[in-house]
Amino acid sequence: MSTEPTQWTPMASREAATTTTPECLNCGNRVTRQFARVFGDNRDDVHACPDCSTYREMKTADFIPEERR
Repeated sequence: MSTEPTQWTPMASREAATTTTPECLNCGNRVTRQFARVFGDNRDDVHACPDCSTYREMKTADFIPEERR
């Protein structure tokens, strides 16, 4: 067992928290979890977001692959 204290880096814990943020699979833009729940597929994967698509296209879900609906 080491007696040396470990070096704490504040960004390390922050990076771990940001990796769970959903991202648009089309453009890579980050979206909220609620947006992913509403506009994502059954696995909450977002295939389009307001930056790369219109809300009309997102509501119809035509861009989501058939096996993921």
